[in-house]
Amino acid sequence: MAGGKAYGYDVLPGDESGYGARRINETEAEVVRRIFGLFAGRMSPRAIAKKLNAEGIKGPAGRPWQDTTVRGQRERGTGILNNEVYAVRIAWNRCSYVKDPRTGKRLARINPEAKREYVDVPDLRIIDDVLWQRVKERQSEIGFEVARDEAGNALNRAHRRKFLLSGLLTCGCCGSGYTIVGTYGCRRHRGMGNCSNGARVSRGDIERRILAALKEMLIAPDLIAEFTRAYRRRSTASRSRPAAAAPTGSAS
Repeated sequence: MAGGKAYGYDVLPGDESGYGARRINETEAEVVRRIFGLFAGRMSPRAIAKKLNAEGIKGPAGRPWQDTTVRGQRERGTGILNNEVYAVRIAWNRCSYVKDPRTGKRLARINPEAKREYVDVPDLRIIDDVLWQRVKERQSEIGFEVARDEAGNALNRAHRRKFLLSGLLTCGCCGSGYTIVGTYGCRRHRGMGNCSNGARVSRGDIERRILAALKEMLIAPDLIAEFTRAYRRRSTASRSRPAAAAPTGSAS
């Protein structure tokens, strides 16, 4: 939101400027410059987030840094590396939102350039043009690298592979979810560096262990007995229901 609170700035009372009165927060602005410099120097967003967390530097709203906070989504202008206000201008109407009728969730739609509005705010500049362009060039390089598989084929990010335990595993140390990149591991340890659980487990191993445990649990005598009782109750209830009334009249 153009008039909202962005990391690197303090919001001031009033709105005389027309874009949301704010001023540069020099402490946060220095962190923004570091992020841009580190990324332009080929450090990954994940490594940057871990570095800032290790130094005890708070992220936006006082929360720990995540790799997604740093990189955001370039097309939507989110994330530290895509906030154009750092390089002199504010963008309005970059996205529009619609509700998915199936899930009820809001979905972002990128508006064409012709529908966007821009306002120059040179007094809010934190990043110079040279560093901004270096970051954009690095983003373009990474965008090509991550959008293709090992065979050089374009990947469809909307159809990422789902596995047996996707979304079901949690870290026993911090409670965050597990993610899989080759092997399962704590998402917070991997993306933020503020969880000590660095253990990794292969997908095949954890799936075999879970399935073996389920098999052992499901063939327990008490569970089989309960299943038998439930089946008999259902069968008895089904047989005791009155037969459906036959339709009146006869077919010609």
